[in-house]
Amino acid sequence: MKQLYASLAVVLCLVWGSAQAATYQPLLEVAELNAALVAEPTPTLIDIRSPEDYAAGHIAGAVSAPYGQWRGPANSPGQLADAAYFEQLLRQLGISAQQPIVVYSSGSDQTDFGATARVYWTLKYLGLTDLSILNGGFLQWQQDRQSSDIHISTGLTTNNTPLQASHIKVRTNPKLVIFKEELLNKIAQPNSSYQLLDARPPAFYQGQAKAPTASTAGTIATAQNLPFAQWFNDHDNRVRPVAEIKELVQAQGLNKASETVSFCNTGHWAATNWFVLSELAGLENVRLYPASLAEWTQDPSSLPMENTPSRLEQIKAKFSKIGE
Repeated sequence: MKQLYASLAVVLCLVWGSAQAATYQPLLEVAELNAALVAEPTPTLIDIRSPEDYAAGHIAGAVSAPYGQWRGPANSPGQLADAAYFEQLLRQLGISAQQPIVVYSSGSDQTDFGATARVYWTLKYLGLTDLSILNGGFLQWQQDRQSSDIHISTGLTTNNTPLQASHIKVRTNPKLVIFKEELLNKIAQPNSSYQLLDARPPAFYQGQAKAPTASTAGTIATAQNLPFAQWFNDHDNRVRPVAEIKELVQAQGLNKASETVSFCNTGHWAATNWFVLSELAGLENVRLYPASLAEWTQDPSSLPMENTPSRLEQIKAKFSKIGE
């Protein structure tokens, strides 16, 4: 009899323990989100598209929080605002730590996914953990709605009901982020167990292209190139299945490092790499450099770079642009 009671206790513990885990997987397909919206607890939907796109049509019940609200100034869009700003934003949006959160954007292209990944990362950095992204975004939702009995809210109907402010308190997680000074120290003291990954396309990494926010072309010293586009399907803008992701990670030896730092121009493409490696492939100690090369190259101290064009190449490029 004691053995029977012990077995029942184990079962109850397992059931209770599973109820305390994250409600949904980090990456949700349309059918999975559709099922979640009629289940308990109902997730909070965050639509990060423009206000105009949101007004034209959005998933019923979603709150509008345009991507610009999560970003920094024009000269350094990846710059991370302070915790007080984000706490006020989350309160205005009615975000609570008691409900799962699903972030979605337009799904218009692979770069667009970086916006949802950056917002997801920001929310996790602020201490929220029950988070998901809608794979394929609103575009995939629209394409699947005919066969999935999905309701699309149009116009400004949801704006008629004011958002109920929350009293959430944020607690930042320093394990998810790295700032300029710490990264500089890591570069100065090489460590084979650490990898620095540049998420940009090869032309940027090789110094053949440059973002407007960067003062010079090239990459951060010691970085290796890991273009973000490889994580997506060939036939649409959705992220590949997790099994394929893990195969790619293993094939490239990305799972051997004890610590990973992801960066790009402004912490946007880099957020995709962070999300894939941390949340899907399950690597530990993956961190994002949010301000990325915009901050790094604008620093007056001339921080260490590689693949930078020669002075002659820079002059040629300048005159080439003048002639265009």
